[in-house]
Amino acid sequence: MKKILVTGGTGFIGIELVRQLCAQGYRPRVLVRRPHRAALLSSLDIDLIQGDITRPEGLQRAVAGVDTIFHLAGRASFESYKRLKPSILDGSLALARAAATAGVERFVFASSLFVYGDQAAPIDHETQPVPRIGYGRAKIEAEEGIAEIAQAAGMRLAILRLPHVYGPQSILFEQVRSGLAVFPGGMSNRCGQLHVEDAARALVAAAETGWVGASAIADDHIVTWREFFDVLTAFYPGYRMLALPRWFGYFGAALLEPLVSRKNRPTLYTKDTVVGFNLEVPVQPGLVWEELGVGPEYPSVHDGIPAVLDGYLRYRWRHPLLDRRRS
Repeated sequence: MKKILVTGGTGFIGIELVRQLCAQGYRPRVLVRRPHRAALLSSLDIDLIQGDITRPEGLQRAVAGVDTIFHLAGRASFESYKRLKPSILDGSLALARAAATAGVERFVFASSLFVYGDQAAPIDHETQPVPRIGYGRAKIEAEEGIAEIAQAAGMRLAILRLPHVYGPQSILFEQVRSGLAVFPGGMSNRCGQLHVEDAARALVAAAETGWVGASAIADDHIVTWREFFDVLTAFYPGYRMLALPRWFGYFGAALLEPLVSRKNRPTLYTKDTVVGFNLEVPVQPGLVWEELGVGPEYPSVHDGIPAVLDGYLRYRWRHPLLDRRRS
């Protein structure tokens, strides 16, 4: 990689990705939509460029001279497909077209485990995507559209379908830090988990090794949400966990979603949020890691959660979903 563009570089996973790229000696170009969030990257040796993937006219500037793109930008919430489509689908395709025109060699797309539906067996390379929520639908359609553009242009495409990614700055740990976490369901379902540092390491490895393909990825230990929160409680007993019945959470979200969404701001109070957190989406341990030539630093939540708690003893951070400033 010689010249790198990162979209979504001021988001939760994006900041860690940019940090790791800089630590390895790269000087990435970071596309920034909201100027005030550029300050989050002020300690890093990067190039900033103003732009928005939903406004294609500015993307040619962003991709000029670039050989590798890490694409993480998009509306990161479980809202309706209609709200997600402009950024996740249309914006991704606009970026891919600009990349193809500019002769970009590698395109790494951070997709989602929610392109799948309920899975009794752990997800592997043979598991077919069947999304149950709008976020998953938008992601799989973006995957397919980018793949078509990449194939026509001879651009190497790597798609990693990330699971629930957790870390000091994640929206879940924002709740934990406040003293109360709410889960809309029985917590018996299994869900792939991945520490944010490992998510970023996998994305970097996909580009550096030239890996091509589409795959789910997670850590090495399949857990239920109950086990996830049990580990959290063991290391951080100072918070309260409130598990709501799934039907109650769904009913409440159905009432709140139309009210909250009127402001056109991303929200967690949606029916798809409840469905998403109750999907059975375990991932086969070790899937794709060997192909990437790396392994997770935190192979299970038993390793990752204590590291997260160490990491947010002192943090000045505002998650994009909670950042209401416009400029």
